[in-house]
Amino acid sequence: MEPNRRNFLRLAGTAGIGVVGSGWGRYAARAGAVSSGANTVTLDHAEAKFEDGGTLRIPFWRIESGVAGPSLLALAAQHGNEVQGVEVVRRLKEVCARQLIAGSVWLVPMANLPAIRVRRHSVDLGPEQPNKFSKGHNMQQAWPGNPEGNDTERLAYALDRAVVRHCSHAVDIHCWNHFLAAETLVTRGHAPSELLSSATTTRFINYLPVSPPLDKASSLYDLMHRRGGAGIVIEFSGQYQMQERQVQLGLTCMMNIAKALGLLAGEPEPLEGPRVERTPAKTHTVLAPCSGVFMTALKKGTTEQLIPADFVEQGQPLGHILRESDLETVPVVAPVSGYLWQLNACHGNVCDASLPAQHPYTERAETLALIVTR
Repeated sequence: MEPNRRNFLRLAGTAGIGVVGSGWGRYAARAGAVSSGANTVTLDHAEAKFEDGGTLRIPFWRIESGVAGPSLLALAAQHGNEVQGVEVVRRLKEVCARQLIAGSVWLVPMANLPAIRVRRHSVDLGPEQPNKFSKGHNMQQAWPGNPEGNDTERLAYALDRAVVRHCSHAVDIHCWNHFLAAETLVTRGHAPSELLSSATTTRFINYLPVSPPLDKASSLYDLMHRRGGAGIVIEFSGQYQMQERQVQLGLTCMMNIAKALGLLAGEPEPLEGPRVERTPAKTHTVLAPCSGVFMTALKKGTTEQLIPADFVEQGQPLGHILRESDLETVPVVAPVSGYLWQLNACHGNVCDASLPAQHPYTERAETLALIVTR
């Protein structure tokens, strides 16, 4: 397989990138390798040596087609409360084991196993502490890791050595709170990464400014850029949970990316309706007209509640508040037509950790919804 990876430079010309990193070496742990048709599926491990002398082995799959091509990484659950990508990666493994026609895929379903085990964003957080309270254990900001750093940095280092540096394209799978819609994040003007983002089917896309070169730890997608590769982030809707709708969305995104890179046969499945770029100028805020308990409205002509990413028309009910002072029902309507990026108030912006922050009681002038126009 080594020559195939070296030959990737020729195939990557259409994506505008070259081989990432300096190491394309084999790995010894091939006992888990099985053949699935023409493809070889290997269960391997990234071994991190922790500060206390212990070790942790993070499992990952590597699927080789035997044909030259890009190396695509799907990495999920850098944060222990963002777990929907775990199932996305598992399903992608099943697809690629049967259908991969070129290149390779590297699949890490549970990147930050210590944080998953404590069921929190980062391993050092306590009950109802949001991510801003983490002291150096936010894996998203730890790449490429440090073999002499804290345990999270050591974990990132082990994953980089075993997986990341061998990949030409990377998708970093995250989840934010369920009041927000799924979104693809990509660096504006970075053509190899925009190739990936154009294949996703999230309703929303957010173009990030170009980051200056860094000599310190950074995000996974920044690391890919610095090495000459491509990287994007996909944020799905909902933490601490598995939603079939979001998992299916994630699998479609990943299969589309693989098709765009020539790893799977066929054309990417198009997004139904328009792609919406989220910018401040196009984002309209809906404030609570009074204090009370908010109830979300139903979609037109259905018995289903509105959810983020739904389209609403100007004047359409978004819900109502039972006003605390006099028990009057106060309607909340859409001021413009557009797509819901946020629905319901996230009190104190700590919905990633706190149940009280998700409570439907809202105070007057709190943000109840954000609508993005086309």
